[in-house]
Amino acid sequence: MNQTASTTSSPISALGLLARLLFTRGRNRADLCYEFMGTRNCPSTDCTYLNLGYWRGTTDYRVAAEAMVDLMGTAAGIEEGDVVIDAGCGFGDQDLRLATTKHPSRLYAINVTDSQLAHARIHNAHPSIEYVNGSATDLPFEAGSVDRVVSLEAAFHFDTREDFLRESFRVLRPGGRISIIDLVPLEKNGRVVTGGLRGTLERWASQIPTANVYGVTRYKEILGNIGFEDRDIQSILDDVVPGYLAFMHTLLADPVQAARLHPMIRQAMRHSGNPFAMSDYILVTARKPASG
Repeated sequence: MNQTASTTSSPISALGLLARLLFTRGRNRADLCYEFMGTRNCPSTDCTYLNLGYWRGTTDYRVAAEAMVDLMGTAAGIEEGDVVIDAGCGFGDQDLRLATTKHPSRLYAINVTDSQLAHARIHNAHPSIEYVNGSATDLPFEAGSVDRVVSLEAAFHFDTREDFLRESFRVLRPGGRISIIDLVPLEKNGRVVTGGLRGTLERWASQIPTANVYGVTRYKEILGNIGFEDRDIQSILDDVVPGYLAFMHTLLADPVQAARLHPMIRQAMRHSGNPFAMSDYILVTARKPASG
């Protein structure tokens, strides 16, 4: 049964992690961002989901978070007996959900953040799930060995997203499908809204590589160039962001609930207005050709 671990982020450890983020070599250290967050900063105390939630018909965070996983798994076409890769598995809640509702024969949950994997192996264990420390851009699997690849609110971190998409194509069997829940910049009048200096700083804070800063049009082109068919990208923004922001505003208004969040996160949420104002929230699906 899933339960929330006691992992916390003290101000001292937070400063240490931020220092490592500033001074550690490398273009993208998303793992440090998630070490900084820990389980203490998850939106709810009864689960360790981190996704924004799919809020159609609910105001309960866990229900919304599980609905998001269900949406992704259904879009991927996961069936009983499939072999599945989840790239960027977080604390593993989503994998336990997929394992117990979709019944794959094997689910490889990939992550680079040791603390999240440690939590997942204890609190979200299941006979069909294997938690793997590995990179989404260099998947440790044979070509043509899996039926489905999924990724939930993680691909924008991958350095690069295009490399991940190529790796996904390589490991998928002919006819296999990919399903991604992702964040991209908005497109307006044919141009990508990057947000200027503010957008650059926000992407640095979230460890989003510059190479991933493109909108839906380029996203679909990349999928096609790699060889994917049946490419479909749908905006689900209206069922995600308003509900999540309403939930977080209610949480921050509760002194007890707000106190468990790190002060930096509380300040960011209280003063940023809508932090997703320049973003689109999308469901991406595509298929590897059955032959050729």
